[in-house]
Amino acid sequence: MRKVRPQELPGLLKQGVKVVDVRPAERRTAPLPFPAEWVPLEKIQKGEHGLPRVPLLLVCERGLVSQVAALYLEAEGYEAMSLEGGLQALTEGI
Repeated sequence: MRKVRPQELPGLLKQGVKVVDVRPAERRTAPLPFPAEWVPLEKIQKGEHGLPRVPLLLVCERGLVSQVAALYLEAEGYEAMSLEGGLQALTEGI
């Protein structure tokens, strides 16, 4: 599973990578600064996500839940990446 540094995000967005927000509903208090589909981790774990077979960038608050989700998707044959440090790293400017 590839970890994407926050600095790489603009380039990946320009390339058209599909962003998937895996945070639980109670953590989704503010909109993301880029388009993303919301698919909570539980749906990914159960294989009930319906995601297309395109490169996926998974995001969460700190980057841990997205890593778990990426591993599940990779086990299904997806190309899945995780945003290192999560959305918190974007707001901190890391």
